[in-house]
Amino acid sequence: MRIRVALVVAFAIPALLGAQKPEPVPSRPRLFVGADTNDARLYYSYGMQSIDDKPAESVRAFYWVSKIDPSSAEALYALHAAKMLAMSPDELGRYLDRSSRKRSPEYLAIDSLLYRAYTLNPFVIRSLERQIEQRSIEASIVHSNPAIDRVRLNVAILAHMSAIRNTGEMEAADGRVGEALQEYAKTLSYKGYTSTEREDIQGPIHSERALLFYRLQNMDSARAEMDAALTAMRSRDDDAKKPVVLYMSKAIFEHLLGRIDERLGDLAKAREAYEQALQEDLSYYGAHRSLAELGMAKGDTANALLEMDLAVQLQPNDPVLRYDYARMLIEARRDGDAAAQLRKSIAADPYYSAPHILLARIADVEQYSDDAVSEYQQFLALAAKSDAQLPVAQQRLAALSSTTATTATAKP
Repeated sequence: MRIRVALVVAFAIPALLGAQKPEPVPSRPRLFVGADTNDARLYYSYGMQSIDDKPAESVRAFYWVSKIDPSSAEALYALHAAKMLAMSPDELGRYLDRSSRKRSPEYLAIDSLLYRAYTLNPFVIRSLERQIEQRSIEASIVHSNPAIDRVRLNVAILAHMSAIRNTGEMEAADGRVGEALQEYAKTLSYKGYTSTEREDIQGPIHSERALLFYRLQNMDSARAEMDAALTAMRSRDDDAKKPVVLYMSKAIFEHLLGRIDERLGDLAKAREAYEQALQEDLSYYGAHRSLAELGMAKGDTANALLEMDLAVQLQPNDPVLRYDYARMLIEARRDGDAAAQLRKSIAADPYYSAPHILLARIADVEQYSDDAVSEYQQFLALAAKSDAQLPVAQQRLAALSSTTATTATAKP
């Protein structure tokens, strides 16, 4: 029996997120003739189609999904996976080596993609685990036997993959949720573990089962499993003998618990979970955002805005966080402050269309016609053809352009 810990984040990631150097911008993949190059879904589809044979192409595709739609946790997860799959076996072996506490900035940047994906959506579906597992097995075999030829390597990979084909992780990655739950239950009841091994698997497996029950909309079971996961993790907190390079993030798990409690309608417990997440990790900005959303829902605008301000201080270069903050500020009738946040969102990601339409509407309401025209134009240049706000933007731009032209003609 085996279990690979999947939900892990590097301990140095929070500090890294605020200090990453701008990465080189890859060229956009060439889509089919007539494709809407502003549609993130098309790039995502292209990336998924390329992942097995051309992972480097998938890296480019998922990068552009993450820029066009930075709110997509799926894109960040897929970009993390594609970067791993694009590595040579030797490099992937080095990336997966957790024996050293010192981790290169490049590897931490790849780790951070997964961290950001979980922060956006703790329930993101990890659909590429089979490909990651296969490539990881290849890297391990090559590391142990560098002289192995391709035929023997393929046979060995096939044997390893056959042995794990029905594990919970593989069943879940393939969308077979019921089968995955059964396999994880078998893993928990397996009698062949040592006491230490059994303690090590409790948190990871119960957390995976919680995610699966959430996908099935069974919130009571999801909560019970997440409680069990956190209990198991806390029981390991005192184990100071085992070196830890990567840790199971209790902050993210508490965030998961809070989201489950929200779905169950218990907002008080959800708040407690988010607050506990911050006790586990003061730099975990996702908990501040969730607390802000709870505050807005109950009409506590002042505390909601305070939480969002703390979130953007922790993660100043997140365009979605800035955009969400702006929306809350608009609801609080602070349009000027909202506009400032939207400009920072645009500066963080110039390909993100959503801030432009919101900034255009603010300028439109305030009768700053030139600014409104400029922002509507920017939105139309960036938005997908399927964007529901496209017709409104086109109508307002036409109306404002007509008014501006009439005013200019009427001047002596």
